[in-house]
Amino acid sequence: MAAQADTIEVPTDAELLQAQADLWRHSLYYLSSMGLRCAVQLGIPTTIHRLGGFASLPDLMAELSLPSVKMPFLSRLMRVLVASGVFAADKDSESGGELYRLTPLSRILVDGVDADEHHSQKYFVLGVTSPHCAEAALGLADWFKKDLEPPVPSPFEDLHGAPIFDERTPLMDEEFDAVANQGLAAHDNLGIATILRECGDIFKGLESLTDCCGGDGTTARALVKAYPHIKCTVLDLPKVIDKAPTDGVVYYVAGDLFHTVPSSQAVMLKLVLHFWSDEDCVKILTQCKKAIPPRDEGGKVIIIDIVIGPSLGPIMFEAQLLMDMLMMVNTRGAQRSENDWRKLFVEAGFKDYKIVKKLGARCVIEAYPHIKCTVLDLPKVIDKAPTDGVVYYVAGDLFHTVPSSQAVMLKLVLHFWSDEDCVKILTQCKKAIPPRDEGGKVIIIDIVIGPSLGPIMFEAQLLMDMLMMVNTRGAQRSENDWRKLFVEAGFKDYKIVKKLGARCVIEVYP
Repeated sequence: MAAQADTIEVPTDAELLQAQADLWRHSLYYLSSMGLRCAVQLGIPTTIHRLGGFASLPDLMAELSLPSVKMPFLSRLMRVLVASGVFAADKDSESGGELYRLTPLSRILVDGVDADEHHSQKYFVLGVTSPHCAEAALGLADWFKKDLEPPVPSPFEDLHGAPIFDERTPLMDEEFDAVANQGLAAHDNLGIATILRECGDIFKGLESLTDCCGGDGTTARALVKAYPHIKCTVLDLPKVIDKAPTDGVVYYVAGDLFHTVPSSQAVMLKLVLHFWSDEDCVKILTQCKKAIPPRDEGGKVIIIDIVIGPSLGPIMFEAQLLMDMLMMVNTRGAQRSENDWRKLFVEAGFKDYKIVKKLGARCVIEAYPHIKCTVLDLPKVIDKAPTDGVVYYVAGDLFHTVPSSQAVMLKLVLHFWSDEDCVKILTQCKKAIPPRDEGGKVIIIDIVIGPSLGPIMFEAQLLMDMLMMVNTRGAQRSENDWRKLFVEAGFKDYKIVKKLGARCVIEVYP
């Protein structure tokens, strides 16, 4: 047991006054949420938009048909919403009153606008601030005290008898269920165009993709519009697929991602896994892994979700943590840190992952299955190779042929050979790989001579070149030397990806 403290540190006067203000803020934040809910219910963002983007208090009173006696109260509501960044306000030069305008936040609350990139978040606000969600949060302390059998139900499920988004939820409140589902769809569809603009490279070279829990196919349809060559399949529950369009732009499959995922080159989980426990996420990811080819054939799982961490600053970090609290109160899921994600990938059998891009509070992650690796070497070497099936072994001569694959690696190889021989080797490598837009590349790990790493590293590189000159027909090379080899072998471009001590990792593209 922890020792009981008989005394307490007394704050200074300044600390005490600040603590009191902080206490007010934290205790009363629910009024900020309810003020936002009120503005959405009244239609204030849509009204300001309809009035040309600016509205005075009398304008709002008239357009919203509010009783005149409520004008001072509306003024106070707008004041707190301006302070919290929902709206902005300028002084009206004629009347001297406030002239309210939309901010980026209130623009995404405007309803009734028909635009590809506009998905009103009205129902998201109404859903998460609903009495049902608020009641679940109010019962947190009681929920913590209960000794519940695993799998532990969320406070929402424990209170209402059914999980949110469950088939039983409409029996509890049909209107709430409709609002919650509309809010989920709007929330998930927000920012699709941004993802395609900022992360388009992750879709290049793909021939097929399955969008798990893709709903009505809004994301998949946007993807096909941007990349017509990709065959997109949407997997969702039968009740969702039954309402899907039948125009043939994307394919729809009714099913359950816990049991099977349609085969494709890539599988996308956009804002899916945060609804599920770690155990369930591993089951889902395992099914996704079964559906895709090896990494060297372009197989990957694309995950778009929150990666909790303070690197984006305190506001984004707080937003991520609040979204995690939303998951804890209303679902059995969680928002996760990078370490949490890594554990899931390892447990599901993935070999590697990469955070491709940070998009606001979310990230785009690629998780990769195993790579089919082939080792090419002389027969005398291959004869002694292991036969455990982990990698494939081919006896041969890289001057004559290189086994076909998406990438070829030459690790500490070319420095043993003359320029003429290097061109022959690189030419064979180029024949073995597909075009660049299909992921084709040659990976070279070798020295790139240059003084940029300092005198000690530079001297080490030059001594290694002397070693080559004395004992082989090869050489260590400068970047210019490498460039000449790549051009002569018919490659179009190259990139020094990383400097590793005295060596570099180079990617060469056909």
